[in-house]
Amino acid sequence: MRTRLIAGTVIIVALALAVVGMRLWASNHATASASPTLAQSSPTGSPMPSASASPVPTAEPTIPTPPPGLPAGWADETERTVGGPEADLVVRTGAIDNFGFGWPAHFTPFSGASTPEHPWVCTPRPGAAPGTDRSMLGTGVTQADLRSRSGDGYSQCSSRPDNLPQAIPLAVGALPSKIHQVFFQMFLDDFQPMVFHSHFQVTLNGTRIPSFEQPINQLDQTGPIGKLVTLRLLPEYWPILRAGTVNLYIDDPTTGEPDGYAINFVRILVNPHGFRYTVTISCTVVDASTQKPIAGAAVSAAQVTTSSGADGRCALRGVPAGLVSVGASALGYDSQVQLLDLPAGNHGVANFALRRHTETIADLKREIQQNGSVAIYDIHFDTASAKLRADSLPSLETIVQLVKSSPSSHWIIAGNTDNRGGAAYNLALSVARANSVVKWLTEHGIAASRLTAKGYGLTRPVADNATASGRALNRRVQVSVVK
Repeated sequence: MRTRLIAGTVIIVALALAVVGMRLWASNHATASASPTLAQSSPTGSPMPSASASPVPTAEPTIPTPPPGLPAGWADETERTVGGPEADLVVRTGAIDNFGFGWPAHFTPFSGASTPEHPWVCTPRPGAAPGTDRSMLGTGVTQADLRSRSGDGYSQCSSRPDNLPQAIPLAVGALPSKIHQVFFQMFLDDFQPMVFHSHFQVTLNGTRIPSFEQPINQLDQTGPIGKLVTLRLLPEYWPILRAGTVNLYIDDPTTGEPDGYAINFVRILVNPHGFRYTVTISCTVVDASTQKPIAGAAVSAAQVTTSSGADGRCALRGVPAGLVSVGASALGYDSQVQLLDLPAGNHGVANFALRRHTETIADLKREIQQNGSVAIYDIHFDTASAKLRADSLPSLETIVQLVKSSPSSHWIIAGNTDNRGGAAYNLALSVARANSVVKWLTEHGIAASRLTAKGYGLTRPVADNATASGRALNRRVQVSVVK
């Protein structure tokens, strides 16, 4: 009898403590500040290693679904809020519940703090929204890759077809009458391209978004540890939202690297009303060869854009906390992106050493092998014309070498423009310029059957057209291989 009394008392006390803990968490959510820093930015702005990468149990969570104690609405698998406090429109897919494991006390994922390590989500969690709370492994990974390459925990504890990449649908519906800014927030887990040299492609309704791919391909989320990243969608991609439903799809179809990953939730914010949890960033931009400052370089992070001064220095304030993607570009240089791990209230440093743009055969092959396509900037045309200039010859000859080096492949030559001029004008100009390049290549030994000319006009920017350096990056010939 006494044993039963003691056991009953223990259970009651445990339940009482759990209830108190959940109430404290919920009452503190509205005023929660950033939790203690778990992963700081280094003095050079490079991400520091994540928390311990020791083995994590693969057991699935035994807590109820959805877990108790979440703020109102967070347990919902979908959300569509019009005219709320955060933005004119917020659309979400996936419960904000840390893959069903719940959050630590006083924790909010929007503060930018990393979660503690949790078990791998080896099988799709019952009831989770499509594409969320599941282990995914790039479609390029074969059984031979799994046998011959060392993979991460997600790749080792999951199997086909359960771990095939799956699109995350976001029901956008009707958009606000005027759009000023659009952001995607993703809570990502265990992406490790910096370790495995995987290369993720990000598409919205089938259209690749290069400005999303750059930061995601700099992630090193050993743990597994979840983290929020906030990315700005460039205006030229806003028409995708008018489809009503936007399918976000992340995949590595090319490298065969067993780099498994998971996504807890994705949000779209249209015309946000400011961000509650923010950070500041100091930056410098120099020439990689001379170490001399580069003045006038465009530097941006989320909704904040600035230019470097004569000393190459600049500052960014009010940037959303989390995994912060900071990009720098300057005329004549290759652009760079750095990823800083910054919980709210922290200050980060981004030091850029930009390299002069080169287009040797080695440069092109390396990019094709990694990404399947390469941007060519040293092909020049007369103004408002598709006539090739003489200074384009070196790059054209390099493309001939590239195509001949893979004799069984088919190639797409695509023209792209900046946003100066109307959409119809730029589309026609880009098609004409792509055809000019294809004509030159066929006249110099490449079979016409191996080439396809396409023009995308201003619809596929890789940089912000609001800056001169961004417009220069968008004016390009894109060469892609089709196996």
